[in-house]
Amino acid sequence: MKKTFKTRNAELAGIGRTSFRLEDTTWTALDMLAAKRGIRWQNWASEVLATQPDAPNRTALIRAALADELMAEQIHTIAESGSVEGDSHHEIIGNGYWRLNDEQLQSELDGATIVTRDSSFAAFTLLTGYKDKSYGGSPFVIIQNELRGQLHLMIAPDVD
Repeated sequence: MKKTFKTRNAELAGIGRTSFRLEDTTWTALDMLAAKRGIRWQNWASEVLATQPDAPNRTALIRAALADELMAEQIHTIAESGSVEGDSHHEIIGNGYWRLNDEQLQSELDGATIVTRDSSFAAFTLLTGYKDKSYGGSPFVIIQNELRGQLHLMIAPDVD
């Protein structure tokens, strides 16, 4: 697919008159991001460029900052802990699964019977076992994320 580029000129606070040449899709994403924040794209660009006023390539800085914000937005959206219910019952995962933060994971593991703990993977540990009897003693599989501050996955027959 052929990329099409568009150049926009702007008067930016603290910078003066300048121009940016970006792909149409990048302009669309930048316009959407600025609109979501309730500002004009020029104001967003001024904020970004103020962080590195001596950047040798302003367009690259704008593109990188846009990618960073869009990725952070996506990560925040998918990084919310809690249960995720499936549309139908599945014989392995039941009716859903949980995204757990560190505190929730520890709470689930307190009193649980761990049958398997496999830490031979680079970024996660696989745990299998049974919940504490006071929680019904049901079987579970946990993917414990070893990346600091990230969510863990718990699969058990019933999601509340």
